[in-house]
Amino acid sequence: MSPKKQPAEYGPIPRDQIVQHVALAAAQGVVAEFPGLEAWQRGAIRRRPLEIYDINGDLLFLDYTVARGAEVVGTVRAAASKVLGPPVFAHEIGPRRWSYQAAVEKLAPKVQQEHPDWKLLNTKLVCYSYPKLGVMFSIADQKKKLRRLIFDVAGLNPVPEGPPDGKMEGAYAWSFYDSLAGDERERRIKHYEEIDQLRAHLPEEKQLVLMELPTVAKLTDVAVLVWAGTVTKQLQFCTHYNYNEARSHHCFSLHAQQKSDYCAVATCQMVLDYYRYYYTQDQIAPSLGYSSGGGCPADQSAGYESLTCNHLDATYDTSPTWEEARDQINALHPFKSAIPGHARACAGYSYYYSLWGGISQKKVYIYDPSPWNADYKLGGAVYWEDWSAVTRTNHVYTRIKCP
Repeated sequence: MSPKKQPAEYGPIPRDQIVQHVALAAAQGVVAEFPGLEAWQRGAIRRRPLEIYDINGDLLFLDYTVARGAEVVGTVRAAASKVLGPPVFAHEIGPRRWSYQAAVEKLAPKVQQEHPDWKLLNTKLVCYSYPKLGVMFSIADQKKKLRRLIFDVAGLNPVPEGPPDGKMEGAYAWSFYDSLAGDERERRIKHYEEIDQLRAHLPEEKQLVLMELPTVAKLTDVAVLVWAGTVTKQLQFCTHYNYNEARSHHCFSLHAQQKSDYCAVATCQMVLDYYRYYYTQDQIAPSLGYSSGGGCPADQSAGYESLTCNHLDATYDTSPTWEEARDQINALHPFKSAIPGHARACAGYSYYYSLWGGISQKKVYIYDPSPWNADYKLGGAVYWEDWSAVTRTNHVYTRIKCP
């Protein structure tokens, strides 16, 4: 995939600045002792990123791999444009269980067979519904009529396009760039420029160290010149689970959604596990109002309560704030964190502020049921996500009812 020049309206970020932000973010994650990033300290950032495009064809993200030799220990997702806001969207933990090239090789014959009179123009790895990734085929007929076909990169299923209105949580493709209104773009550009000031204030020799991408451990000395006062909290839970024992249990662990539109269902499963209510995803789906091919309505609070015989209080919030999310974790309660068209579970937060100008960054610890996999042990992703990266459409907060 060759680099694509971004339209001026998107405020493309120079590649050297992106590399510096990625290096700073990786080191800050280690300094802040983010759970899951312990292995990063002995790792290094690979210089060549994986390019991820918006479905409108423009470069959206650059994913930089963190590795210890041949072992991949994580990924830093960087924004390609200032209009996206935070320079770094997420610290993803561990290796990925999908391959873009393998997906293209499997899907290309299918596309050619089903569209024999159409010419394949190109393929791209796209973010079709943040943060879900897919393979997009651009094709044209003999009259040069253009069409795009989108498939999930892990499940290889076709993904229909639909508006990111937040009313349903399932599997629809939409453009991240096109979803940002003018005032939202201006706010995000301003946010990027505020964060970028911290990088720009570093002495030139420190910026050069970032560009060299040495081991993450060697980058921490630079990170402490920028950020201080970190507060990080993760829910404590056991993860001793024997998948071979029918009567084994777990308190909270990553579960992939077992169907392409089961994100809310798998999220509910993870949250209920924390409270020791164990259901299969097929058992949970009807209680959340699931409809095949359409996912679940956004308000699933009644389902959480009915599945626990009303032993849990579940509160649906359509205007979630950082402070509410923080307080929920401080109260030792996981919760559903929804974004346009998608649901995930949240199990932690981190907050840190700069040494200059009082600039702060807030992150949440996300257990994402996507990428989907029929075997829920083989999919999903865990990452620390910047709070300002994406619109929070709703939360479902949970707590045990007091007698």
